Amino acid sequence: MSTEIISITEDCIGCGSCSDVCPRYIFDIVDKKAVTNQNLFRCHDCGHCVAVCTENAIIQHRMTETSPDEDFPMKGKTLSYDQVLETIRQRRSIRYFTDKKVTNEQINQLVQLGRFAPTGHNDRKVCYTIINDREELEFLLDTMIELFKKLKKQLNSSVWNFLALLIGKKKFFDKAKKNLYRLESHIEHWEKGIDKVLHYSSTLILIHTHKETSSPIEDCNIAAQNIALGAPTLGLGATFIGYVQKSWENSKRIREILDIPEDHHLYACLAIGYPKNTYKKLVPRPKPSVSFR
Repeated sequence: MSTEIISITEDCIGCGSCSDVCPRYIFDIVDKKAVTNQNLFRCHDCGHCVAVCTENAIIQHRMTETSPDEDFPMKGKTLSYDQVLETIRQRRSIRYFTDKKVTNEQINQLVQLGRFAPTGHNDRKVCYTIINDREELEFLLDTMIELFKKLKKQLNSSVWNFLALLIGKKKFFDKAKKNLYRLESHIEHWEKGIDKVLHYSSTLILIHTHKETSSPIEDCNIAAQNIALGAPTLGLGATFIGYVQKSWENSKRIREILDIPEDHHLYACLAIGYPKNTYKKLVPRPKPSVSFR
């Protein structure tokens, strides 16, 4: 059977695996052969059917038009549980980067790690804006510090406290005041020439997508975590920088500097670079709360 989306060749043995894994229910097994049904138009190009077919009998035409040299290579060796766990446990948020430059090739490799992260409804609309220049980041930092000073003044203002009470934001305002010392610390350090916000990184990866995608927050942050876990394989480290994201949300000037598309939202930000320090031990974590039902 052939369609403009999917072809099923005569090699099909009707095992039903494609039907088992399809999230859009587009396959039926008829006379011991797979066929597509009326749900075919719902196909969102996840590729599960092609990846699971033992006979290579399914051709997904929309996924072979752009990169035939890459599509659906044979599956490689599966990592052991211990290898995966050790990789996860070795991840550290880097608090001091060296001034060694991250290359464009390395950045492209990192983006590949994010590219293969799952997305809601297979939207595949995560985008990456790269700032790979320390001087530009220092200009961004100067602007962020001015924003921090403005926020500090507001949090200490009796007028702003009263306004927060009037509009029902007192709880939010009090929480912000509780963390005011963080802003004060960043201001104080930056005025001494010490970067405690971006940790001297010269590379920033802004991860953003259209606001109307199915699960934009999750899509961007899973991609970011893929990058953070894979960065050490290139000798690099990564740190999530929430201050950049929050500054983007609260400052028109920051939005102008970062210059992501107007219909996009910034959901994750990673500082990337070569770690100054080497970690020699794994760090324990509290046991999680687990309930079996």
